[in-house]
Amino acid sequence: MAIQKSEGLVRSEVRALSASAAELSERQREILRLIVQHYVLTANPVGSRYLARVGALGLSDATTRNVMADLEFLGYVGHPHTSAGRTPTDKGYRMYVDDLMSRERLSEAERKAIERSIVDAVTADDIVQESTNILARLSRQLSMVLLPSLDYGILERVELAQLSSNRILIVLAASSGRVRTVTLETGSHLSQSKLDELRILLNERLSGLTFREIKATFRERLTDLAEHEKSVLRLFIDSPEKLFDDPGTERVKISGAKNLFAHPEFQKKNAFSDEEFQSIIELIDNEEVVIHVLERSSELVGGLSSESGGLSIRIGSELEERNMTNYSLICTKYQIGDQTGIVGLIGPKRMDYGRIAPIVEYVARSMSSALSAK
Repeated sequence: MAIQKSEGLVRSEVRALSASAAELSERQREILRLIVQHYVLTANPVGSRYLARVGALGLSDATTRNVMADLEFLGYVGHPHTSAGRTPTDKGYRMYVDDLMSRERLSEAERKAIERSIVDAVTADDIVQESTNILARLSRQLSMVLLPSLDYGILERVELAQLSSNRILIVLAASSGRVRTVTLETGSHLSQSKLDELRILLNERLSGLTFREIKATFRERLTDLAEHEKSVLRLFIDSPEKLFDDPGTERVKISGAKNLFAHPEFQKKNAFSDEEFQSIIELIDNEEVVIHVLERSSELVGGLSSESGGLSIRIGSELEERNMTNYSLICTKYQIGDQTGIVGLIGPKRMDYGRIAPIVEYVARSMSSALSAK
């Protein structure tokens, strides 16, 4: 027994040395690829007997079992519970995504579905919403679009409308296609004609500036006005942040929540803890969390837009969210004028990356083209 244990330690050391000195062998890569592909299709652990039968390497069951043991030792697959099969780890998925998977081409039907949904959209907001919907439908995951921040958006125009004797609606339209609406209570009645004068004045002074510039210099831009004009603008002068801050909650579009719960993972008892179930529900409900996850993931894309091929895939623990270790995120950027937004989706780690990644990229490119044409 002692000799066997000693031999086991030696074998472990050899494995560790080989892992640090070289890439996976072709045999190991092929077995890992098959494990991931099978698990993506079935959501069930993969056994050596199955791999020996379907693999192209002509390996015996025993040899395949040894290769799987090596992959487990190296951290690419796991051995869940007492099952004889293996499942990919985050490290295994990462190797698969980076080096082993084949990216599928979009079918003509998928291309036409994306183009048709976006072409039929009338406004920029419609384009964003329809893009979110078609991405959810084609990917069968939870899709999300993050609009550009208003801070660096350029104000195109201001519109004012009277809602009642002491309430007015302010509409701020940005060059990125975002529209911010704010309702303010007035101390006295303002006629529509007075609101029209105010609208013209605000557009003359503010149009063409970024929202950040407006917040920082709003009062200074109105210092030369007569006192009676300033009294009308008092609502704006006293609280420019209320008008020109970006609340964030208006930046996110989400579609396909029901898709997540249709996956086998959610049908298996004890596959996810109550806490993990709660995390995805909170994600759907909490736009601040969505913004945080998307923006942090988009940093990996850097300054690239989808036109440049920038795509971020973050898997399980790479999301750095304690309750999202069973999920993956695929995202890229889309262009609207001189700003960028983010389009992406969240699904189980067992998603078909090779099929879904090209869909995300094509939706982003189609969005960029459609929004630029508006």
